[in-house]
Amino acid sequence: MDIYNGWLIVNSYYNPAKFNSLYRVLEESAEKAGLHFSKWTSEARPTVVGAAAKEPKPSFVLFWDKDIQLAKAMELSGLRLFNSAESIALADDKMETALKLAAAGLPIPDTIPAPTCFPGCRRNPASAEQAARILGWPLVIKENKGSFGAQVYLANNKDEAAKILAHIGEHDCLFQRFIKISSGRDLRVTVVGGKAICAMERQSASTQEFRSNIGAGGTASAKALTPLEEKLAVDAANALGLDFAGVDILYGRDENERYICEVNSNPQLQSTIDTCGINPATNIMWHIRSQIKVGAE
Repeated sequence: MDIYNGWLIVNSYYNPAKFNSLYRVLEESAEKAGLHFSKWTSEARPTVVGAAAKEPKPSFVLFWDKDIQLAKAMELSGLRLFNSAESIALADDKMETALKLAAAGLPIPDTIPAPTCFPGCRRNPASAEQAARILGWPLVIKENKGSFGAQVYLANNKDEAAKILAHIGEHDCLFQRFIKISSGRDLRVTVVGGKAICAMERQSASTQEFRSNIGAGGTASAKALTPLEEKLAVDAANALGLDFAGVDILYGRDENERYICEVNSNPQLQSTIDTCGINPATNIMWHIRSQIKVGAE
């Protein structure tokens, strides 16, 4: 079996201890698929824009970061990234995700982009009141960029919304209809190479917590997908052009009602491994290998 060499790109500044086990899982899975990569931080692997690259290029780059400018620079230099710069950018911005999914005709909670707030300006809480007239209270307010549910808030009234917007400040954000029936519960579907390989239902640790993120104390159990859930997850990943993704789906009033909440371009894998008994990294590496072979032909 041919061995292909690549790079694993990770963030220079955000590197909690739990990520080290993730990187080991990726490296071990890569070796089994005949892939070998060296790990670089985004700071240690600079890419010059506009210069003719003289150094040998790897066969692939597993871009486990959200540094979009670096990803674009690497693609400009001729590197093949998994996931691509454009798809990571779409997934990393919740409003861009919503726009792309809506354009593809996929069901999402009704969403309103909050007015852009420039540096030095103060947000007008009236924007939340206007959104709530359409979407109702409680109102979900999300910063466009954020991870692990930390930048997602629930406002029960205009006073709470005003405090949340003051906290968000100049960061871009959006307003979204609260899907009450799915409060504290959702479905995380792992998609690789256009196939849904496993899913887990996540449940919040408290009835007072509307977010189901495991990082926030939630629990998970393996879940068999319905045909609709499987199709929505695959269609969402395809709409954003993702080679692999974690797609979060909210429940509706019956089996025929589901909403795509968010799409993650570099999902954490350990909870999926522990819950579903499946290692998505294996699927990711064999997908990369298949794409490298196609590109070489």
